Amino acid sequence: MHSKIPLTIIIADYATQTSIKDCHENVRNWSPSKIIVSNNPNNFKEELLEHGATELVYCDSKSIYQLWKKGIKQSKTQWNLLITSNEVVTGRLKNYIEHQINSGADVEQLFKVRKKIIFLRKVLKYPLVWHDEFPSSLVFIPDLKKFTLKPGVYKTNLYLEGEIVHFGKCSLSESVTEVLRLADIQAEKLFQSPENKNLVALFFKSLWKAGLEFFVNLVLKKGFREGYEGVVFSLLSSTVPLFSLLRYYEKYFREGKIIANNLGKIQNILILKLGGAGDVVLATPIIRNFKKLLPRAKIHVLVLNGVESLLNNNPYIDSLTTINFDAKVQEIKKISSMLKSRKIDLAVNFQATNFSCKVLDSLSSRWKINRSYYYRDKNTDVLVGFTDTYRSVIERDLDVLRSIGLTPVGKNTELFLEKNEVEWAQQFFSANSLSRENKTVMIHPCSSLKIRSWGIDNFAHLCRKLIAEVNCQIIVNCSSIELETIQPIKRLVPEVCLFSGSLRELLSMVNESDLFIGNDSGPSQVSVALDIPTITINGPSTSSLYRDPDLVRGKHYTFNKEVHCRDLFHTQCMSKKDPTTNHPICDSMICLDFSVDEVAAKALELLK
Repeated sequence: MHSKIPLTIIIADYATQTSIKDCHENVRNWSPSKIIVSNNPNNFKEELLEHGATELVYCDSKSIYQLWKKGIKQSKTQWNLLITSNEVVTGRLKNYIEHQINSGADVEQLFKVRKKIIFLRKVLKYPLVWHDEFPSSLVFIPDLKKFTLKPGVYKTNLYLEGEIVHFGKCSLSESVTEVLRLADIQAEKLFQSPENKNLVALFFKSLWKAGLEFFVNLVLKKGFREGYEGVVFSLLSSTVPLFSLLRYYEKYFREGKIIANNLGKIQNILILKLGGAGDVVLATPIIRNFKKLLPRAKIHVLVLNGVESLLNNNPYIDSLTTINFDAKVQEIKKISSMLKSRKIDLAVNFQATNFSCKVLDSLSSRWKINRSYYYRDKNTDVLVGFTDTYRSVIERDLDVLRSIGLTPVGKNTELFLEKNEVEWAQQFFSANSLSRENKTVMIHPCSSLKIRSWGIDNFAHLCRKLIAEVNCQIIVNCSSIELETIQPIKRLVPEVCLFSGSLRELLSMVNESDLFIGNDSGPSQVSVALDIPTITINGPSTSSLYRDPDLVRGKHYTFNKEVHCRDLFHTQCMSKKDPTTNHPICDSMICLDFSVDEVAAKALELLK
């Protein structure tokens, strides 16, 4: 053999560490340059470098063709031998490769290489090979910057004398892994192809391909003569078309890849958040992220009537629409008709309830995503789903972005006040003899559900203790219909200031406070969004669901007791209901068993 020939061996490494070492050992003493292109960072070992003769390149792709293509870009020779890391070049083939190179070539050419197959540890007599996207071959490329050979079988191309020993998978489980790798590549090819993407047509076409593949390998390629190995190979090979279709549907429909590939075409996004005040506050990170990640798109938001003011002054919202919680069919149709004029490309329901799903179904949109916290995701173009019980609402919402190829940029909640609103709160302080020199604590003792309430008496004694300890001024917040409920606080601690105002006024008052204390409710989310020190007394809810651990920490503290009866679905809480209100009731309330002293101690700590 010649001391040096103008050839580069490009090894596509997608197998195990052992195989790449065997492959490299086989060609180590052969003079051509060598490039290993791997999709496995763990295979980048210093011992593979032999005096600079081997170059290691990383490529994040399952496709052997893409690995080879990356290697060709690194090559400095016109002749390149393309093999995989589980292939060994025989001596006869090496000689004929050198002979072919010496014969020369003028135009781009591809010479195929025969393979001796070892499958399930058995040397096969007949060449049963997977349907690869590109054959192991010797290629001549006149201009390395213009590599034009595309994936294909190249049936008419000539074979070189000699062969490659191809070490296939050793076990059934490893072979299934290879089938899934091939299916993933075929799914990508299907997505890129211009053929009809009708799923029914694709299903029957895949069935036909599967049957044909089985017949060709078992009968025409004489797989039946190989016995067990031939039958196994034929069966597994026939599943590639079927798994390709399943992977195509999973990747481009359920996993959102089809939307990810069309992000530049999205001009109007509708965000549905049909929940209470706290839910709307928790939606502010997703609103901001959509606008920052897709700045050309207009952001439209649909919320329940009564909580829309929380989003006033939000710079990321282009339009805000409201709907009544008990909206009938006619109202839903009216809103749907109005939103149709905005030509929505992507509509995302971030709180999938029966009602919000009806609203989403009525809307006209190119794509729809139905995001459920923990219930069934219905009629959605992308299945976001969930796998972590304790993952926060904010993270689950941001998973929608991740599913369509976007990377979130921050997840803090936020609300926006105008200067006149801040001045209004300051005037309220003056009118009610509240000094700016003293610490101000806002208390929100009420809850829409009794099972979330720490108790009015507890809050009353907390107010008395705080005033006695630090002489702070306390504002007790409630709605107009809750004024009677909080009278025990006023009777025990007459010096507290009662406040009952609009949502925007509540924002202003919280913003002027030094500490907020309340049950697990909307106002506590408001306080965190305004970055006011907050104490939340959590009841039956999974705390990390509504209070992201990355955000609610330090000066934002949650009293949370781990109890055996709590779960994400509130199965125990919902097992008993008040026949009049249909609200859940609990006789023990062990999740809210916190003393006034321990809550007061934490409040005093945060007030320092």
